[in-house]
Amino acid sequence: MSLDNSRTHWTRLNVFLHWTIVVLIIGQWIEGEFMVDFWDGTLEGHALDQLTVVLGYTHIVLGTLVLVAAAVRLLDRFVNGRPPHAEGEPTWALTLSKVTHVLLYAVLLVMPALGLAAWFTGNDDLAGYHTLLWNPLLALIGLHILGALAQHFWFKTGALKRMLPGIRHAS
Repeated sequence: MSLDNSRTHWTRLNVFLHWTIVVLIIGQWIEGEFMVDFWDGTLEGHALDQLTVVLGYTHIVLGTLVLVAAAVRLLDRFVNGRPPHAEGEPTWALTLSKVTHVLLYAVLLVMPALGLAAWFTGNDDLAGYHTLLWNPLLALIGLHILGALAQHFWFKTGALKRMLPGIRHAS
């Protein structure tokens, strides 16, 4: 699955993209309601105020960046490998971690792709599917955060530290 299974840390690129995605998702959360007004106004031909237009386009740009960052992060993970899972970690925790990551990547790729497809086609159904994924994304993010905290405080692994910026990472 990957070319390098010997690494002990995430690549700098992978850590950077992880935290970039975090910032982008926070940005999407802050200005997401403007996109609803922008979408409706654009489809119905209504005049929109400048702030709604700017933040609507910002939503599109940030979502596109999430899509690109998630895709590049996955590519980096396959090409450069990932650090091994901690020794002695319970099977249930490892399985939950793997399922959570697969679902997170799926939503981080599908959600912006649906949003872009909706925007370029004007398809309200695609926009609805895009919006429908917001709550599952937030639930997966919450589960991911709980897992990272459990790794650090309960299982006492170095998993959380390996993802922090500024910690020694392999190139």
